[in-house]
Amino acid sequence: MKQFFLTFTFLSALLTAMAQPTVPALPAACSAAACITNSNIDVCPQASNTVVGSHRNGSYNRGNSGSHLGEGAIWRFRNMATVSGITVNVEVAVDDISNAVLDDLDDDDAVDQAGNSIANFFAPRIGPDQNLNGTNRRGYVQFTMTFFRNINGSNNNTNADFGTSVSLANLNYVHYDIDGNDASNVATGTAGSWFRETGMAKKVSAANPVVLANFPTDLVAYNYTDPVTTNWTGFAGGVCERDGVSRCAQVASSFSYGAPQPSITVRMGYDYNAGGNIGKPIRQYGSRLGCFNFPTQGTLPVKLLSFNAVYRNQQAQLKWSTDNEVNFDRYIVERSSNGRDFIPVGERMNGGTGTINTYELNDDLSSVSGIAFYYRLKMLDKDTKFTYSSVVLIRKEEKAITGIALSPNPVVNGIATVRFSSTRTTMLEFKVVDISGRVVLQQQNKVYEGNNSITMSRLEQLQPGMYVLQMLHDGEVSQTKFSVAR
Repeated sequence: MKQFFLTFTFLSALLTAMAQPTVPALPAACSAAACITNSNIDVCPQASNTVVGSHRNGSYNRGNSGSHLGEGAIWRFRNMATVSGITVNVEVAVDDISNAVLDDLDDDDAVDQAGNSIANFFAPRIGPDQNLNGTNRRGYVQFTMTFFRNINGSNNNTNADFGTSVSLANLNYVHYDIDGNDASNVATGTAGSWFRETGMAKKVSAANPVVLANFPTDLVAYNYTDPVTTNWTGFAGGVCERDGVSRCAQVASSFSYGAPQPSITVRMGYDYNAGGNIGKPIRQYGSRLGCFNFPTQGTLPVKLLSFNAVYRNQQAQLKWSTDNEVNFDRYIVERSSNGRDFIPVGERMNGGTGTINTYELNDDLSSVSGIAFYYRLKMLDKDTKFTYSSVVLIRKEEKAITGIALSPNPVVNGIATVRFSSTRTTMLEFKVVDISGRVVLQQQNKVYEGNNSITMSRLEQLQPGMYVLQMLHDGEVSQTKFSVAR
């Protein structure tokens, strides 16, 4: 089984009102010739439901009377899947288009890297809204997929096919072919130039969906808040171009939802770091839904009131409270290091009173490798029926960079020093970002365990105004605001 890594980096917004998402990390090293085809990124998790959706023959329904490809347009896909004899249909809404154009909502002629048809994929064609030449730019198209069940069993091509909303359990969304190129190989500072795709999902909660990529991967973690109340998680691609909608694991990611969902919201976009004049390239995207089923119609009599976890003294300390434990047997605490594959680590028997009960369990992590750990409760009834709680996340490691301060602030005469504490000796990347989200300065420095003072270079090049200083390390971003005065 291929090893996975977790992508939750909890990146905050640069400013509360930005026209574009924040800047992703620099592209990772990649090789277009390498292709892993047997990764679990492309299959359903072991022991899960293996129903995979199909987006074919979509038809415009309402919401945009022009090209049917603008904001507000809603398309319908019938016969997306059949679960237990029930037909599942889906409506796809075009929620938002930012610095982009939607050329085709779903290209049934799309093929993978081997030339095989992927007509069953959701495969939009998306490009930038203007020529890309000399100015950094990012954009996306946002889609919401809402699920319906046909209570009559099969469709009759009427509105009744979409009359009953349904939540799908064990839902897995896979985004393929998140790649790019070097944007005509024109160097712009230390980073060079690139055009790369991005794949994002709207967070339902802090650890939902769980976002995974293969190891090794061409992707870099990408998280932002836009607007303030909406968190997005996913990846920015590499700069090694691949043929077709590549299903190679290095350019694919999965978004696994830990609770039944009536809909999901995703963004397919691009990130252009200024280089050559590459015009308005239309890109073929590809994704699929899978591994889902209908939630169990019957529910356990027990009601979970709360479930929390903290890391303290090399232990995960879990607490939960419940109500109405009628005919209830026990709780099994399960742990995962990747958010997908869980193992039991302890259990607690029914408290027996039938009223509100509180439970605790400590999981010793002193000899367990890894940084991030996920926990859930498996709640078993006496007749062997069970259900799962939502997933909670704890981390063994605190933030590497703390206590950030830049002085003087405002910066005068282009001279300033940033001071902070680091938990280890490492290389740190610094970025200065202007109010539009554009990276205007970059530098790298070696920092040491303990207190550090770093002189920021070339600040005299900055125009008066507000900026954000970002410090990036291993997907972790720390930042502070500052201004430049004359």
